[in-house]
Amino acid sequence: MRLRFAIAVVALAATAACTPGPLGGPVNTGANKGPARARADAEPGALEATRQKFFGVWQLVALESVPPNGGARAPIAATGTLTYDEFGNLTIDARTTDRNAPVAAREVSRLSFKGRAVIDVPNSELKLMALTGNVDPNEVLSPERRRKFEFTEDTLKLSSFDEKGVVTAISTWKRQ
Repeated sequence: MRLRFAIAVVALAATAACTPGPLGGPVNTGANKGPARARADAEPGALEATRQKFFGVWQLVALESVPPNGGARAPIAATGTLTYDEFGNLTIDARTTDRNAPVAAREVSRLSFKGRAVIDVPNSELKLMALTGNVDPNEVLSPERRRKFEFTEDTLKLSSFDEKGVVTAISTWKRQ
């Protein structure tokens, strides 16, 4: 059970880090099929509007794990940065030495991800894709490559979940 949580934390942390400039253009699911920038004039609820909400640099302000058998969330001391650029590229860099963190997370102490983030607006899901090869936004991904997202004023919550849909970890990010 701790291994499952460790995988969720690793995947969560893999969604944060700062890099200058775009890594490449995202797949446009419209007729164009080419790289597409997020439009500032998008209607609320549209994919472009959601991409604008993600755009920028975010600081990790809270990380919580959910015990495998349920119960109250346990806070984990961690630091991190999440960067989402106008082309849909996502970089995450997070660190923890908290003894309450899963063993796998403590052993590597630094968790990082660099790749494409495909936003599934109707399901409020963020799909973490590799930078190599073609990105298929309709590809079915395992839970460790997906996050539920929720925005409030200036925060972003990403929830990791298992194959049964049970939340295993929640990270809270504040826009810088």
